[in-house]
Amino acid sequence: MFQLNEKIFKYAIVDIGANSVRMNIYDIDTETGEFSTVLSVRSLLGLAAYAKDGALTGDGFGKLFAVLREFLARANSIPCDLFSAFATASLRGLSNSDRVVKSIRSGLGIDIEIISGEAEAAFDHAAIRYRFPETPRGLLIDMGGGSTEFVCFDKDSIRETASLPIGCVMLTKRFTACTKKDPFPTDGEMGAIRSYVREQLSAYPAFRGSSDTAFLIGGTARAAAKLNHTLTGDGGLYDGYTFTAEGLDAVCQRAFSDMREGGRWLRECVPDRVLSIIAGLVAYQTIAETLGTKKFVISNAGVREGYLIEYIRRNFLRKTQES
Repeated sequence: MFQLNEKIFKYAIVDIGANSVRMNIYDIDTETGEFSTVLSVRSLLGLAAYAKDGALTGDGFGKLFAVLREFLARANSIPCDLFSAFATASLRGLSNSDRVVKSIRSGLGIDIEIISGEAEAAFDHAAIRYRFPETPRGLLIDMGGGSTEFVCFDKDSIRETASLPIGCVMLTKRFTACTKKDPFPTDGEMGAIRSYVREQLSAYPAFRGSSDTAFLIGGTARAAAKLNHTLTGDGGLYDGYTFTAEGLDAVCQRAFSDMREGGRWLRECVPDRVLSIIAGLVAYQTIAETLGTKKFVISNAGVREGYLIEYIRRNFLRKTQES
């Protein structure tokens, strides 16, 4: 049993996303609240592909159960003081999400917290403020497999937030006939994605021109940065990596050309995201054009770190301040 007077608290946090499931294990300094990542593991489960008629299929549940069982065993082997799991668009809104959560709790003893889009955006904002505290204002964009969170902020104050159904896996599944064997969309399918993204953004005019710089969170953003890096050789990957809207356009041009020639470049650079990367790039390009974004900054800190920061504030910083 962990005691508050112990120096280091080990915390395992599992983020169940629509595209991937990732577990980070953190060491928390109980006196200062500072933390570091000591282990990060990921499974490209792609839960969004196992949603049918608004519910998670039995096959999808079985795969999720197996991944969580493996992650729990790894956390216990360290061992960790606490194990938490939360889900975003992967389970949010599914008709059988309550049954999935209850079955996981019964079988593994894991309580999955399904967080709202608004909570996800707030955690993202906390992470960006932690990672880039010198930034006075900006826009953050967290694109996952099933949704994208947008937050327009002034330092610690959120001016506008939205969680929109724009995700690389969701867009691929809804607007294309792509398969693992034939993973690239047609021009018409890409056009449908562009129209849909513009329509979603049209309800949030406050985001237009809100900031020249957008902080990008998530695997699709890191994949876009990696593709840009292969073209330019600039900077280091990924945390803090910066590229321009023109750089994104160059990546898109190369990617669209490459996919028509079989996709060798994409398969070499982002092999684990070939099926969803084009939809993600089209969405990012459309977002940049619509909102007037000029520069992008990659942040490795995202919803998991925001979730962790909130836990630290509630359980360590407050107690140390009261003592």
